[in-house]
Amino acid sequence: MVPGTVHELSEHDRLILDLEKTTHTATARDALCRRINLPIEKYAVVLEGLVDTDAAYSYAPDVVERVRRLRAERFAFERRQGRWKTFMQ
Repeated sequence: MVPGTVHELSEHDRLILDLEKTTHTATARDALCRRINLPIEKYAVVLEGLVDTDAAYSYAPDVVERVRRLRAERFAFERRQGRWKTFMQ
């Protein structure tokens, strides 16, 4: 994780985490992206990077844990499908 405090989160970071706390729709996500001038295609990338910070965990631990769990499940699925090879083979 990347160290940081809640005070190091930008307003945009907090808005993204706040949206993830809700049962949001694609329309709400798209509206937020327009509001903060973030390309919709980059939303997931920003969220993935954000959840790897201590600041995000301090601000929204439930969101961070959920996103990390879903990411781990996605990677495990990809490995089972043979799409991720280890370098030690």
